[in-house]
Amino acid sequence: MKRVPKDTGRPYLYLLHFVYDSVYIAVLIVAAPFLLFKLFTSRKHRAGLPQRFGVLGNWPDRGPRIWIHGVSVGEILAAKSLVAVIQEELPDHEVVLSTTTKTGQEAARKQYPGCRVFYFPVDFSMVARHVLRRVRPVAVILMELEIWPNFLLATSETQVPVLLVNGRITDHSFRRYRILQRVIPEPMDRIMLYCVQTETYAERFRSLDVPADRVAVTGTMKFDTISTDGTARVRRERKAELSIADGDRVLMGGSTHPTEEETLYRIYGRLREKHPEYRFVLVPRHPERLDEVEAMLVRRGATVVRKTKLGEEPPDRDAVILVDTMGELAELYAVADLVFVGGSLIPHGGQNMMDPAGHGRPVIFGPHIGNFQESVDILLDAGAAVMVDDAAGLEAQVLELADDPEQAERLGAKAREVVIDQKGASRRTMDLIRPWFTDPVGNETTMRSRQ
Repeated sequence: MKRVPKDTGRPYLYLLHFVYDSVYIAVLIVAAPFLLFKLFTSRKHRAGLPQRFGVLGNWPDRGPRIWIHGVSVGEILAAKSLVAVIQEELPDHEVVLSTTTKTGQEAARKQYPGCRVFYFPVDFSMVARHVLRRVRPVAVILMELEIWPNFLLATSETQVPVLLVNGRITDHSFRRYRILQRVIPEPMDRIMLYCVQTETYAERFRSLDVPADRVAVTGTMKFDTISTDGTARVRRERKAELSIADGDRVLMGGSTHPTEEETLYRIYGRLREKHPEYRFVLVPRHPERLDEVEAMLVRRGATVVRKTKLGEEPPDRDAVILVDTMGELAELYAVADLVFVGGSLIPHGGQNMMDPAGHGRPVIFGPHIGNFQESVDILLDAGAAVMVDDAAGLEAQVLELADDPEQAERLGAKAREVVIDQKGASRRTMDLIRPWFTDPVGNETTMRSRQ
């Protein structure tokens, strides 16, 4: 079992904790009116508040614990294949998961019903130390990249290895971390292993003075979680669930953001003029925008039916189906004949386009895809997706593919092949992280030392 080097510079660590705590307190004082307003007016901001400050309740031992942290839904879903591998290879270990957001909590509880799920602690040194003593993990696995200085320093004090998996660092984040690394270099040094998605990301981490022997390219774990089998069955079941007839075709907007819904609805109107067999299914990225999106559609003359209301009465065939449920988009993509993936016509950075690709659906997205650049590059290099420059380009592409279903089918088939070819990152990651927590004797010793 690999060990975290024992940190002998305790006074220096305490000084760093003091500096970070002081900065946080200063920020809290300045932001107190805003934060208090949010706490009193927003249930989302109050969610999990006791856990964020270390109140975790009773945690009886179930074996050595591996703590996996993902900020929100995307990271939690990406961890699914790695969790499965850990549970398969190390059945005596317990996997616990933390998230930062409320939606992440909901996704984690749904996806991992047998695992303990809790909120990641606020980054005060006393809270970080307390939670680490309470959870007593043999290792902490961070999904992608999230730096909390006090927490990382506390893991070093207790010799808990921190491992970054499915690592990525966008160009924007790289510039920010490069500045931070010059000012506060310590936190990133506390991560023992960086398993990253691409060589580009590996080079960026090395440029941040991460030792080369700590960085390994393992691929994108999200590919391992993407379904590529059973699409025909899922398509039949989901079309019936959405009251879509077998002969109907579907334009779907997935994970859409403000202004994109309006653009898509206008394009859908043009599409229906030539292809009246098309239906429109819309899945906004943020559930809290559902009322806003529905009001916009109604103002433009649309009949709207929410997914949760479909069982009450047969919907108008021309109605826009507005999906108001969480965690279903990956499967719902199977019903689509054309898919637009949102967050890409506006400067947001895009959303996950690999789920529809895995189902063999023709995928279209806009130019703002920085958050998923590696996935986009893989798809475009294989001729397995279409990127458009703007709304006019999106309209032209939708109409072109609707006019030529065979071309659309070929595009979708290539996309599915790409996903299949990219699978395997979770196993490669497991091969690298296994030595950090698989020695039973070492685990027992380490756990006793933290009690």
